[in-house]
Amino acid sequence: MAKQAVKQVTRREPRLSELLILAVLWMVFGFMLWYYLSAFHGVPVRLLANEILTHVLGDQFWNIVPNPDRHYLLQVQTRIPFRFSDGSREALGFIVNPLVYGYGLPLLFGLVMAADSSWIRKTVTLLAGYVLVTLVQVWGVVWETLKVLAFNFGPTAHQVVADAGISDELIALSYQLGALIFPPLVPVILWVLMNWALIEQFTGWRRSPDL
Repeated sequence: MAKQAVKQVTRREPRLSELLILAVLWMVFGFMLWYYLSAFHGVPVRLLANEILTHVLGDQFWNIVPNPDRHYLLQVQTRIPFRFSDGSREALGFIVNPLVYGYGLPLLFGLVMAADSSWIRKTVTLLAGYVLVTLVQVWGVVWETLKVLAFNFGPTAHQVVADAGISDELIALSYQLGALIFPPLVPVILWVLMNWALIEQFTGWRRSPDL
């Protein structure tokens, strides 16, 4: 009876340079998907931001609707009277771009697809990332709206925000967090936590068993 030779294949650990190259390639593909599907994944952002601003500003806020020309843009509509440069006086409205706060999703997609992990872990990470990035976008849209009302359209609009009990300092801090800190940091932190073994491999650092 012939014996079959069993070959033990040693799995080569991925290098950091390989991970970065794959992440960039996957990220380019992720950005294309993210942009072309933006009118769809922006719906929960619009609905949640609409509810929050309705609660905060009350009757002075009307709603948020998709921009007719570019559906990924959000058109914020209020009941605040405003005199425009042409002399007309209408309810104040302006455009907010939620994609400014959502680029972390394709960033996370690139990192997840480049990592050598199971498809279950990849799926869980992407779903968790979608939820977190959606919340980051809601934060950004809400605070940009309050920032524009408080600083861009004169004392009447500013007074509406002040009457809601929101200070200029809080608006400035929250807007900066939403524009500069949360969008890139949240998806990276999520990926690190979901791929801790890979981080240990690249850094050579190991957690103490007692921790």
